[in-house]
Amino acid sequence: MSRLITNAIRSTSASADAITMDGSGNVTFPSNATCAGNATFSGNVSCSGTATGFGGGKLLQVVTNSTQDAFGSISLSSQQTPVDIPNQNVTITPSATNSKILVSFHQMGETSSGPQIYYFVLKRSISGGSTTTFGGNVGGSSRTPVFTQPLRTTDSVNRNDTPEYAHCSGYLDSPNTTSAVTYTVQIGNGEGTGTFYYNRCVDDGDATSREYGLSWITVQEIAA
Repeated sequence: MSRLITNAIRSTSASADAITMDGSGNVTFPSNATCAGNATFSGNVSCSGTATGFGGGKLLQVVTNSTQDAFGSISLSSQQTPVDIPNQNVTITPSATNSKILVSFHQMGETSSGPQIYYFVLKRSISGGSTTTFGGNVGGSSRTPVFTQPLRTTDSVNRNDTPEYAHCSGYLDSPNTTSAVTYTVQIGNGEGTGTFYYNRCVDDGDATSREYGLSWITVQEIAA
């Protein structure tokens, strides 16, 4: 077996080292390093610039927002006008226009008149650009576009102490921008009016059956 022992590699036409190695075997590449073939590393590799040629699907950044606030409620008054849930928005600035944004969220609370007439949608607002609401096709003048709906944990005669949940495990969005993008969870009522009590039950009495909860939204930038 042949072995090359060195601490730097430089092209004969270059004025600086292209690859350097320290005494622990850590390898450092220059800015904008490109890998055109297969590369296998058993130690730590650092790059001071942008590494390309490694394929897509890399996780570039994660932003999240969670809240345990259980002291409020949202009044709904229009079937076609969902409203923002407080503290359930998050802003991310993609590093490239072709990046994907993976959105996940979890909402806990209780509705005043049963979960079957309430719905959640996901709103995307691009700084200096458009605002888009994600949901099903309207398909008529009266249909309500829905992203997901709250689910009740159990069925109880007293709906005032039965928590409801809505969950999105991963929606892949393509905002096609490097401007700041804000994602917001909204709630609406398919019959027009009602109240959503977030992170709590309708009945807020201090009892074991009056649960408090946690809601969150997380976005992840995925390289194309």
